[in-house]
Amino acid sequence: MNISVVVPSYNTGPQVRLLLLCLAQCELDVGDSLEVVVVDDGSTDDTGDLLVELELTYPLTYVFLPRTPASGRAAARNAGIAKAFGDVVVMVDADQIVEPNFIAAHARFHRLRTDLVVVGPRGDLGEGVIDDERLAREFSLEGMPEIVGWDGRDRVMTEFSENFNNLATCWHYAFSCNLSVRREHLLAVGGFDEGFLGWGLEDSELGYRLYRRGLAFAFNPKALAYQTKREVTPEMFVQWRSNLDHFIDKHGGAAEVAVQQVICRAFDPADRSLDWLECMVRMEFAARALAGRLPEPVGYELLKVDDANAPVTLARLPELAAERDLVVIDDTEQAVLAGPVQCTTTVRELMYFYRPSAAVRQQILARYRPA
Repeated sequence: MNISVVVPSYNTGPQVRLLLLCLAQCELDVGDSLEVVVVDDGSTDDTGDLLVELELTYPLTYVFLPRTPASGRAAARNAGIAKAFGDVVVMVDADQIVEPNFIAAHARFHRLRTDLVVVGPRGDLGEGVIDDERLAREFSLEGMPEIVGWDGRDRVMTEFSENFNNLATCWHYAFSCNLSVRREHLLAVGGFDEGFLGWGLEDSELGYRLYRRGLAFAFNPKALAYQTKREVTPEMFVQWRSNLDHFIDKHGGAAEVAVQQVICRAFDPADRSLDWLECMVRMEFAARALAGRLPEPVGYELLKVDDANAPVTLARLPELAAERDLVVIDDTEQAVLAGPVQCTTTVRELMYFYRPSAAVRQQILARYRPA
């Protein structure tokens, strides 16, 4: 499998330099190849000079775009996709640090099916010094500030289930700080909409079009990336609100798109009457109601899977998921059902949990009672 990483950069020269060196440490499965496309979105910090000196283990393409009023992440990523040759395009932000398993984790999920959007977690780093010299040689958590949280998708999955594809709003969480999809699908839907300017939602809108195209969505917790924690500022909210209006208008006021308006109650400095997770829960239930997935008593069949019975369960999973509503508890060593469960298409409910604690198991059994 040929893999292209697309990185937009705007005055983040030192950070993108570190990212490229981290990518050089990434492991690849046998037969896979890697290329990286950096799109410099009109930087004035000599990003190009910093990168030309690097000795890397993969081909690097550097693209410079003059800065204009139409500049932005959507246009920069489209320029990178146009230069990419890989079967799979992985998107990251320039100021991120990735673990050595990052590329292989994305690629392994794409081997499960060819119509898949894969997202990975982003760890939020607290204040402190990033040891560029150490991380350029070897990945180590000791070279970074403390991880103070994650991007929030883990909280949503804890609330519903770790089967990302079971979320009616999975498309909203297609955050391009850690996202991959086959290039053919990106081209088929026309890439990013360059009408999104400033901060927010250009990636969710791409996710929505990929969802409408019929792609499945999967979350791979092993595709780890890290970034200094950011807060939504009043200026960012104004940009996000404008982009939301563009998103809704573009899709004819579709109710399943408009439900994102509830997030204003977490982002709007003049409101903030709900926290982010409360908004996400309400948005998910609204989307499920629109899709006819109304809350009602459901008797789930419980599948407890360990390393001994995993092969048999994997073979029967599509059949079982088509016939009944399932709760899968995965106690295998390597979470071998995480990818297959999320890649199983079914109109039934398919819940998945990997090695939940004893307390969480009790909550699962209480919420999803056996048939």
